[in-house]
Order: sequence, then C-alpha cells, then structure tokens
Amino acid sequence: MISRDLIRSAFAASSLALCLLPQTARATDFYAEGTLAGGASGWEDDPHVQGALHVGFEFLDIVSPELLGRIGYSAVDERLLAVLGLGVKLALPIAPFTPYLRVTALHQHETPVDAMGHDAFGHVMGVGDGIRHRFGVEGALGASLTFATIDKTSFVAQAEGYVDAFPDDRGPVVYGGGGLGIGVQVGL
Repeated sequence: MISRDLIRSAFAASSLALCLLPQTARATDFYAEGTLAGGASGWEDDPHVQGALHVGFEFLDIVSPELLGRIGYSAVDERLLAVLGLGVKLALPIAPFTPYLRVTALHQHETPVDAMGHDAFGHVMGVGDGIRHRFGVEGALGASLTFATIDKTSFVAQAEGYVDAFPDDRGPVVYGGGGLGIGVQVGL
C-alpha cells in the first residue's frame, strides 16, 4: 500500500518540475489590459465602480513596469475618482494560467461630481476647485488566462483583487475590491 506522504511528495515534486521546465519566453512583450472593477471603501455605505487601463512592458514573462489609468465613481459625496499610477507587475509564467502580483504608487483625485460643472476643463486637467489630491499605494493579486494566440499576439482574460491604502484622512484610508478584465500582449 502506498502511503499518503509518498503521494504528497510525488505530487509536490511533479508540480515543482512543471514550474521549472523550460518554457518559451519572449524577451519583451508590450501589453494593454482593461478592467472593470467594483468594491467599497473604509467609509460606511461607500461602494465604488471603476474602469482601469494598465499598459506596460513585460520582460522574460516575469517583471513588468507599468502605467495605470483609472476612473470611477463612489457613492459618498457622489465623487469622481481619477487615478494615475506607476508600478510593477510580477508574474509566475505557468502557461496558459499566469498568477501575478501588482504593486503600484498612486496619485488619486477625488472630486464631488457637482463641483465639476463649474470648471469642467480645470477638473479634467486636475486643477479644479474641490479636488482632493492624494498619494497612496495599491497591492493586487490576480491571474490571467491566455485564451487565444495569433502569431506574436496573445489575448488574456483576467481576475484581480486589490487594496488601495492612503496615509491621509482627507478621504477613505482604504479602498478594496475586485475586477474582471481582458488584455492583449504583443511580442516585440
């Protein structure tokens, strides 16, 4: 009779071997990923919905410096959330499923929607009255699944959970949520 410890050891060794086997890694990929997300903040009854775009360059299928642009709406104070971010994505390339971690430095604008009507151009440029400028950090865990590949172009579906933290109290200290997205990677 085979012991459970032997079965567990064999499973662990085979899983490790699959992760370490050579895979086709391109030197650099350009990618763009769009996500729709929802969640809540540290304020009571403050749900939010957001759309995001991540653009970056992936090196050796593992490390990716990236830019983040995100816009959303949150219920308390009926405010617009606009975010710019600069970060890094670290992936574990297990084709076709790729888990990843993102860490991003954020600059967020929180603007009451009714204030935007008085100076729409100023608010779009980030200098309108009533904008709360905030610095924060985002941590996210997610996974992408490659569902189609054509030549050097891959198409991926994603799921991600995130937490944003802000050190000041001019707004919620914490935001959190999850999102679903789709992306494209082009080998260079």
